[in-house]
Amino acid sequence: MRDLTTLPVCDPSQHSFDTIVGHDLAKSYLMRAYDAQVLPHALLFHGPRGLGKLSMAYALAKHVNAPSPSDLVQSEIRRKISDQVFADLLVVEPKGAAGQITLNGWKPGKDDPDGLQYYRFVDSRPLEGSKKFLIFRRADRMNVALANFLLKLIEEPPSYLQVVLVTDRPNDLLVTIRSRCAPVKFSPLMASEMDAFARIAMPDALTHERQALVQLADGRPGMLRELLDSDTANLRGDVVKLMRKFQQFGFLSLFRVASELANSTGKPTRGGASSESFESVLNALQAWLRDATISKALPPDLATRLFVNGPEAAEISGYAKDTSLEALAGAVETLRRSYHYIPRQTDRNYVLELLLLRLGRAMKS
Repeated sequence: MRDLTTLPVCDPSQHSFDTIVGHDLAKSYLMRAYDAQVLPHALLFHGPRGLGKLSMAYALAKHVNAPSPSDLVQSEIRRKISDQVFADLLVVEPKGAAGQITLNGWKPGKDDPDGLQYYRFVDSRPLEGSKKFLIFRRADRMNVALANFLLKLIEEPPSYLQVVLVTDRPNDLLVTIRSRCAPVKFSPLMASEMDAFARIAMPDALTHERQALVQLADGRPGMLRELLDSDTANLRGDVVKLMRKFQQFGFLSLFRVASELANSTGKPTRGGASSESFESVLNALQAWLRDATISKALPPDLATRLFVNGPEAAEISGYAKDTSLEALAGAVETLRRSYHYIPRQTDRNYVLELLLLRLGRAMKS
């Protein structure tokens, strides 16, 4: 068995099959399919956000284009993929305020506003490797026009092209596209795997601090990395203070607090930033509710040790003191329902205003 404690914690492009924690069935399937020369030309990597689907796509690109890392030339290919300068790999992401992947750039005469000409990538043979990799991150965000174009590409692909769709919402893809891709499902990591990952990511943390964040990450290493990010920690601190303000001033502060929550998005995200930053705010609210519930249910000394938001312990304890466990449980259910708004084209301020209204009612009931 591999010693998981020696594996690095790094960005998706840095990974190879040897460095990805967990997902052994997926890795075994991909490697055996490639070795037997039966790797499907279109793959659908799906599962909750933060599991390492994009990391696996990069790892597959390295395995296919450079299966022998000890070889000097293939080692250079792997380095280029890690540095994201490999000519035969293209990652397509949602863009713009709507956070969509559109048809711009996929046909001559329909160039992307940023000057990207994707059709040149698809129509030309590999320049540096044996296969071209076309990776769609958040593939569920492609519009209907692009989905129909991609369907034709998947049905009659060039022999040198490998298509990988990465999504945490596979049901939002066209059924015709899903049926033509080989699905690879990603599930949350086991507790032992998450603990090994956390030990690398948090080498100086106390045991109870590490366990608290592992529980909140819920088997998702990407979510743990996000929780450890300094900007995300600042976001959680802002949320704690804003919710204390909302408790003190009530519904008179609803619109102000909702607006500040919407603007407290933490670290800027990549493609599809609108929905991902909104999810970050909901995750911060979830961490706040978790700590408030612990503060209400446990003795102060023990509760403080288990907090995710340790620096804001006084604010959280003050909030919990003025509410009940039943109210907190109702708030948790209200917050859970709000996650359904993430993929929708909805005004985030309005959703947060509605959430605060429901949270306020839950706290008063």
